[in-house]
Amino acid sequence: MGNKKYYLTQDGLEKVRKEYEKAKEARREKIREESPDVFHSEDVNPEYLTFRKEMGILEEKITKLKDVLQNAEVIKNPRKECKEVFLGARITLENGRKKDELFLVGTMEADPNLGKVSDESPIGKALLGKKEGDKVTVSKRVYKIKKVSYS
Repeated sequence: MGNKKYYLTQDGLEKVRKEYEKAKEARREKIREESPDVFHSEDVNPEYLTFRKEMGILEEKITKLKDVLQNAEVIKNPRKECKEVFLGARITLENGRKKDELFLVGTMEADPNLGKVSDESPIGKALLGKKEGDKVTVSKRVYKIKKVSYS
């Protein structure tokens, strides 16, 4: 962790905030409800070991989410008439007769099944800085950028 920037849409940032708060609440609940039973016995018992493992996983998640929140940068869209590809762009690509619609986001929000591609993915890297009408090659496939928009 540390100085890595996490580029997020405003919606993505809100989701991370909610997940962070939910994880902190889960930690409070776990401590309040399970720790008295676990620590009741003086022996190192399976319940104690399970509790420690689950708390470790939860603490790691909380630490990661906190790091994301502290190092998050909200993607700011350029003017709507901008036709250059930056984070937050919705891009229509054409490969022969096939058209694909992509949304260029940071790695935290990437979900190829939803058309959200990371700026660090091969196609994301190839698209950054390009303009409508430009061609990009990714894995031997040539794509033409048909449209770039920001909403």
